[in-house]
Amino acid sequence: MTSSPRAYKRAGRRAQLMAFLSGVTLTMACSWLKVGSAGLNLSWMPLSASPRHQSAAQWLLPPPMPWKPLLKAAQLRRGLSFYGSGERIERVAAKLMAGEPITAVTIGGSVTRGAGARSADTNYPSRFFDFIRTTFPNRRHVLLNKGIGGTTSGIFSVCAEVLVPQETDLVVVEFTFNEEANLPYTSPSRRGFEQLLRKLLRLPNSPAIIMLHHYAWYFSFGDGVDSGLFYRQAEEQLGTMAQYYDMPAPSVRNALYLQMQADEEPYGVTRVHAPGSLNSKDRRIRVAGPRIAHKYFYADTIHPSDTGHQIMAELLAGVVMTAVQTVAQRAAPQAGSGEAASSEAVLNATQLLAAVGSTRLELPPPLVPGNAENPTTLCAMQEDFKGVAYKLNGFSYKAEKPDKVAFVEQKWGYRAEQPGAWMELKVNTEEIPGSQGTATVLLGHLKSYSDMAVAVAECRSGCRCTRSLIDGLWKTKVSLMQMHKLEVTQHARCIIRVTVIERSAAIPGGARPAGAGRKFQLSSLMVAHTPLVLSSYQQQAQDLASSTARGS
Repeated sequence: MTSSPRAYKRAGRRAQLMAFLSGVTLTMACSWLKVGSAGLNLSWMPLSASPRHQSAAQWLLPPPMPWKPLLKAAQLRRGLSFYGSGERIERVAAKLMAGEPITAVTIGGSVTRGAGARSADTNYPSRFFDFIRTTFPNRRHVLLNKGIGGTTSGIFSVCAEVLVPQETDLVVVEFTFNEEANLPYTSPSRRGFEQLLRKLLRLPNSPAIIMLHHYAWYFSFGDGVDSGLFYRQAEEQLGTMAQYYDMPAPSVRNALYLQMQADEEPYGVTRVHAPGSLNSKDRRIRVAGPRIAHKYFYADTIHPSDTGHQIMAELLAGVVMTAVQTVAQRAAPQAGSGEAASSEAVLNATQLLAAVGSTRLELPPPLVPGNAENPTTLCAMQEDFKGVAYKLNGFSYKAEKPDKVAFVEQKWGYRAEQPGAWMELKVNTEEIPGSQGTATVLLGHLKSYSDMAVAVAECRSGCRCTRSLIDGLWKTKVSLMQMHKLEVTQHARCIIRVTVIERSAAIPGGARPAGAGRKFQLSSLMVAHTPLVLSSYQQQAQDLASSTARGS
């Protein structure tokens, strides 16, 4: 929860820090930031105008965050489950300390998009970006939340080049809940996740990746318990990838598990904000009313509340501040020598950046043998998908949820509502002009449990492919964008037609399955020239269904 202005009456002290950092000069007091047996200390010593006054100043500044912190130092230490060499994140820290702008992006599913937060200002990406702006002010920072509710890492793996700017310095990756637990590393899900990481790491600025682990208490069940199982989720396997690729990995579970287990304020789990929520045994979970809502971490059985989102932002801020401290300690000897240099070293931007290097960083071989990332030649989704339509008959461009504020939340796409409607898409499937062989086309379509139709996809002109069925219906009571794969021959002018058809006994599920209807919606198209790893993530759909359908 946000604090009142009265909580920070010493605003002048923070202003000293702000001016200090934005002025491209860092003055190190010997006890400015401390790491020792006690770990990271987010207390700041006052920074006076003259370096000769630094060692004498012993009063503490509040942490450089625009809210009252909810995490204690011990929780920050426990929550940083892996830091690694810090090579990439410390480059970002050096730029921030030198007063330079950065480009930072968050990617993930509904948690990253802000589900559970009361407003766009209180979700974890907004709070984390607020921390960056406040602590390292620069008007040229580019801070982007690219989270898309109802999506998975597979879609980001295909479209990473489109969704994440080439000049990015820092990417937060949050997919731990979305990924199935306990899969072989060679499974499509794990291979696709690794491909996403490798694509991000190869961006021109050699960006830092922070793998943020969310923890869904009520979906961590099994082995005799209905919630709060420590090892239920995919965190262990994704954490192994973070270790292999040297990525910091803050963890909600590791930071708060003992306090959640004890139902301690403000990390409580015995109540949620959403009425009607049920646990894995269909037992109703008590509701946290307005007066006590701030005491509980979860808005529903999956998504964090404002309290939970703030905690996730603080975990990210802790990673950045760990890097800042390390850079400052490493750069201090460059400013001078002797005892005075260790306590009162003045560091300029050149020294800060020199301490971390600037050469492009190379990647190790894939963790999963043979799992190199696959380039894509087209990724048309969200606004870009509208222009892919070639001919329409009974399809129109509509929003699935028009009452939502943000375009991405409205889930726009081409929709038909009658059998016989068809839509043609025109794409270039050539890798290079005149190339032969095949390409993979992925059609993104809405899959839901009510009023959904079935369609066929076929190649009409230029390219060739096998006619295939696309069913928009499934039993799990949740709506997600899913990908339908077509292997097509390469052609500069490939025309693909999607036609809504009547259900019949010959179609899997029969002529009249429960939930069948007349609606069919296409929302994205992707083209790649190497085999793409993609999965429907059925377990995620079941988890989401259990949370949203029962509680509605």
